[in-house]
Amino acid sequence: MSDTAAPWSPTFFELGSGEYAPPDRIKGQHSWYVRGQNFVTVISKAGNGEVLSEEPAPDEHLVLVLEGTEVEVAVPGSHVSAAGPSIVVVPAGPAQVTMRRPGDLLRVFSTRGSVAAKAANAATYAVPNPAVASLLPLPETEGAGGLRVIPLSDVAQVPGRLGRIYRSGSLMVNWFVPVNGPRDTDELSPHVHDDFEQASVTVEGDFVHHVRQPWTKRMRDWRPDEHVQLTSPSVTVIPPGDIHTTRWVNRGAHQLIDVFAPPRADFIEQGWVLNQSDYEPTTKE
Repeated sequence: MSDTAAPWSPTFFELGSGEYAPPDRIKGQHSWYVRGQNFVTVISKAGNGEVLSEEPAPDEHLVLVLEGTEVEVAVPGSHVSAAGPSIVVVPAGPAQVTMRRPGDLLRVFSTRGSVAAKAANAATYAVPNPAVASLLPLPETEGAGGLRVIPLSDVAQVPGRLGRIYRSGSLMVNWFVPVNGPRDTDELSPHVHDDFEQASVTVEGDFVHHVRQPWTKRMRDWRPDEHVQLTSPSVTVIPPGDIHTTRWVNRGAHQLIDVFAPPRADFIEQGWVLNQSDYEPTTKE
């Protein structure tokens, strides 16, 4: 971040608090929309048979089906069933998610489409943050093509590999393995991102996000450290340049999902992206 640019602040959304009324509230369904500069997260709680849909998306989006939830995802000419935990990669165009077992799910879109206007914090990005890297140009074709389901229940934990990372053409998610009990305070991981935002989405448990804005040469830009506790479901958007780490703080299960856009080159280079082969150039004979 330039010393001459005023720092952006992190934003915290505890969605079950009642402060953020879901714009889509139909029957028993609740959907909350929170965006970053390049991505939109949509957390939904819906009953059996209820349908979730948006205006046709201009690029792939992701449907993260949480444990205990079952859905059917339909696009023109194709449909799949998915039971949580799993990720559905949905091609560009119209799509419909039908709940086959009540529960929670997370959808992630790029901000190329109209869904971004529904976000509780849409006004924040009326003027873009110049520190955030832009989305990459859309390729002529995305991924392996078509609608596809990625089950997570059998994904092995490999020493040295961070989480369970998947991508679309424009997006990346790191769906961490659920953990029980509080995080060891001697094993935290404060770090910083130079040119991209991170959305930390919590779907189960209580978390504290610790965020520090580095000092610039202008004292008026200095901010006190933030230590914000949130109960799931929640979304926290952390801007580039902020040092941050997260603790899960109570007994019981905790589930955290990080969202990025565009896909992180460092994760790809490390070989951590489990569906990266879907996005590698193919060689024609």
